Amino acid sequence: MKLLRKSIVLLLSLIAGTLYAQEDVAKFLKGSLNDAEKLSKAYLEPFGKSLGTSLNSGWYNSANPHGILGFDITFTVPITIPPSSDKTFDVSKLNLEYWQVKSGSSSTSPTVTGKSSNTILTDKATGLSELNMPDGANLKFVPAPMIQVAKGLPFHTEIVGRFLPTINISSVGNFGLWGVGVKNEFKEFIPFVKRLPFSMSVLFGYTQFTSSFDINKAQKQKLNFKSSGYTARLLVSKSIPVLTVYGGLGYNHSTTDISLKGTYNVDGVGTVTDPIAFDFANNGFTANLGLRLKLAILAFHFDYSLGNYGIFNAGVGINFR
Repeated sequence: MKLLRKSIVLLLSLIAGTLYAQEDVAKFLKGSLNDAEKLSKAYLEPFGKSLGTSLNSGWYNSANPHGILGFDITFTVPITIPPSSDKTFDVSKLNLEYWQVKSGSSSTSPTVTGKSSNTILTDKATGLSELNMPDGANLKFVPAPMIQVAKGLPFHTEIVGRFLPTINISSVGNFGLWGVGVKNEFKEFIPFVKRLPFSMSVLFGYTQFTSSFDINKAQKQKLNFKSSGYTARLLVSKSIPVLTVYGGLGYNHSTTDISLKGTYNVDGVGTVTDPIAFDFANNGFTANLGLRLKLAILAFHFDYSLGNYGIFNAGVGINFR
């Protein structure tokens, strides 16, 4: 239960950072819609990529599938750490059409994962209109807590479902998560290979996270996130009494779509509907290494994944092999 409480705190941190970001995305509408999209994308990119990366983690803590009567129910929390290089971005490199960096102001502005900002933009035409770039929300990590249920099937196969029930927060919005995966210990079907003294499997998984946060309910203004992650892994593990060492090597792909919905009044443009929509993609190879400790029916696991974004993953579950 202590792990559950800590995970709820992490989730609230994620919500707080997102709420902070959504207000600033609406402020970017001042001046030019094209510029608003460029600024919003640069500001939110580390959050979008971190969220997508988190979704591809936490699928397994053993390469050995459950037997036909075996199953587990596991609470797991992948936590993605955005790299320091994603803490800031250079506004002068965005090729803005309406705004320019004010003389004497820094062109380096924080992303949502960064800290304070000293960047001021002025309009190119007159220099009379100004836009103060927002501070970052200082997001040190992006968690994606979820519940997983795995069930053994015939032919050394296991199916995995994962979810976070849709959570509605009054005057804020809602969010939820679901996914499905399959694991198969293929080496059992290959002569000689099946004699290897460790388990070896392949895993394919898909996860989707959706959220909708309210900016102004009366005007139906919302900031929507939809993040999807696909992963394919080669898994190996070796078990001794109580302890299992496991690892995986594979490829991740994730996309995060962000859209600003509703009707807005934009200076110099007028009334616009659904003014901003963009997406982030994050692809690459990944590898992880972890340990699982099994005490009777309880199993605790921890692992770390390498890649463009480092991921810590920890969890606890009820496990019947």
